[in-house]
Amino acid sequence: MSRNATPGSGAVERRRTARKPTALLAFALHPDGARFPCQIRNISDRGAMLEFLGSHVTLLENAFELVLTDAKMRYAVKVVWRKERTAGVVFCLDGE
Repeated sequence: MSRNATPGSGAVERRRTARKPTALLAFALHPDGARFPCQIRNISDRGAMLEFLGSHVTLLENAFELVLTDAKMRYAVKVVWRKERTAGVVFCLDGE
């Protein structure tokens, strides 16, 4: 390696598809009817990163419906990670 070469950041991208930044408004809908507002910060064809107000992320079930407020579309999702006010979810396919 050259003395002027810069080593990589060391971060490994594990996503199979590219993410797109967004600012879509949505809410997590629990089976009991509770709604937790959130913003979809980025999205891909396999999942999304959600940002919640306050501590709502800690109240999330492991699986819920993500409902877009403008489009009135619903997606069954599963939580794959949580950190502070954000959560990563994957879209569930039929039968999952």
